[in-house]
Amino acid sequence: MPAIESSDVTVTISGRDKDIGHGALRKNMTIAGVAFGNGTLTYPTGGVPLPTIGNFGFQRQIDFGAIEEDPGDGFHYKYDRENHKILIYTMGVVTGSTAVAAAGNGALLEDSGEAEGAARLPDTAIDTTYDLGPLIELPDSIAPAAKALRLLLVGE
Repeated sequence: MPAIESSDVTVTISGRDKDIGHGALRKNMTIAGVAFGNGTLTYPTGGVPLPTIGNFGFQRQIDFGAIEEDPGDGFHYKYDRENHKILIYTMGVVTGSTAVAAAGNGALLEDSGEAEGAARLPDTAIDTTYDLGPLIELPDSIAPAAKALRLLLVGE
């Protein structure tokens, strides 16, 4: 499957959300809506590339970006200022090459697409939440569903 490209990202800015600081801080502050994903295009390695900064009302640079989180989808979104991309993080588990016979019984794990896999964690129970470590960037094999986010951007 092809990956999401900047041309697959829609940017919307209402008149009242453009340059909300009115230059008072010598910076442009804009609230922008971005929409991407359709369940068939995959997450690109390194993040979702955004259209050029001019599409967000900036001429020189974006100095800061914050994303309003969607509390219901289980992902964490981060603006990558250096690369002008949106990074998506999810819970991940890394397993070794332990033989099935040595692994014992355990509940099957689910991936970000809610597909049950063959991986097991020893001595776990079904429908139970465990602390498995830090978030990882979404794998490039996952095709995110349609997503609309709001970004607060500061720049020139």
